[in-house]
Amino acid sequence: MRTLKKKVFKKLSVLYVEDEESTREEIAFFLQKMCGNVVCAANGADGLTLFKEQTFDMVITDIQMPVMNGLDMAKEIRKIDPKIPIAVTTAFSDSEFLVKSIECGIDKYILKPIDMMEMLTVIQKCTEPKALRNKLESYDRYSNFLLQNNAAFMLIIHKGDFDYASNELLRLFDADSLRSLREKSLSFYDNGTILQEKEWIRFVQSHPEKAFIVTLGAQEKRFVLEYRLFEEIDKSVFLFHEVQKKKEGILEKSAGV
Repeated sequence: MRTLKKKVFKKLSVLYVEDEESTREEIAFFLQKMCGNVVCAANGADGLTLFKEQTFDMVITDIQMPVMNGLDMAKEIRKIDPKIPIAVTTAFSDSEFLVKSIECGIDKYILKPIDMMEMLTVIQKCTEPKALRNKLESYDRYSNFLLQNNAAFMLIIHKGDFDYASNELLRLFDADSLRSLREKSLSFYDNGTILQEKEWIRFVQSHPEKAFIVTLGAQEKRFVLEYRLFEEIDKSVFLFHEVQKKKEGILEKSAGV
């Protein structure tokens, strides 16, 4: 059996369409424990409206429903997003609908009564190509970011661990290894006041949109600290750009804690 990647599921947004209330509530309850976002609809018309209003990674729908059936909804969804994965839940008695589903470009079928492990396996298999594309695109952005900046003072964290620090940055922190760098605090400069932060990594990550001026080294040189998170590959990059004296006044007005 395919191993379920729970971390990937937490990022997924799923639209689940089912007219039978008890089934809808039961399946939705289970999916909500795994997926980051689960939105439900009781018929194809409501499902289509929700799809137009929100962004989803996958659609799961029953076939036979009032107002608009699942296949008619799938046709309309395909006009909006030809690549969105769509799976149908079906019983053996739905054979005539299954033939029509081929024309709608249905990706997968989930037999009723629904086995939840089978459903999760289908979701993972259908969404993996998009997740892989996102990951590759993130690697491209990450590589371009590093190449464009080419910073001498750089720290990279991967999956919570210190993955790389330039020798120049280690010297400024007076650290002889990545392990010893973990123990160092960082001084944040704020309108003439120096604020010491022991948990400076977490502090910066909690303010991703802010610019910071920090001091490093025995001479307390000032740097603009730039932070960038590449979520799909779980890498965080910290760049330290040395501040020129003539620019300090401007930077101090825009940066802070």
